[in-house]
Amino acid sequence: MKTKISDVNDMDKEYLDWAKVDEAIWTLKDEIEKEFRPDIIVGIARGGLVPAVRLSHISDNILMRVVDVKFYTDIEKRMEKPEITAPLTENIENMNVLIIDDVADTGKTLVAIKKHIIEKKAKSIKIAVIAKKPKSIIDPDYYVFETDKWIIFPWEKMPISKGNGDIV
Repeated sequence: MKTKISDVNDMDKEYLDWAKVDEAIWTLKDEIEKEFRPDIIVGIARGGLVPAVRLSHISDNILMRVVDVKFYTDIEKRMEKPEITAPLTENIENMNVLIIDDVADTGKTLVAIKKHIIEKKAKSIKIAVIAKKPKSIIDPDYYVFETDKWIIFPWEKMPISKGNGDIV
């Protein structure tokens, strides 16, 4: 099922450019370093990859790995629960783990990843995101701003409208 333009136009949107994202990542870095020293950064594919890679680079190249989760199927359309499609294979027992994503929307993806990391016997776990939505069921340890808007990050495809009102 396609999303109609009217559905998207009814949503308030927050467009973030590269400069704002980079500023947000530096802000996260500064706050995280005050109280937590991760041994590994776990980026959640796909939205969390850019922030995770950037944070790793500006934090003395902390080891970074990826976990892939399938949850969203379209704008505001999700599966019943997140499914980890590429789990973490790194041995993280007794390590300080920092989970990174772009946004805590429902929070269900972060809950699933945190549970996955706990099962791998991490020493400690912290979660950082650029944005948190008020409806999130999990409160990240670090976030830059809270919004209920639909966030469009610079690495995402902007919605394109067709003459029939569909978004592609």
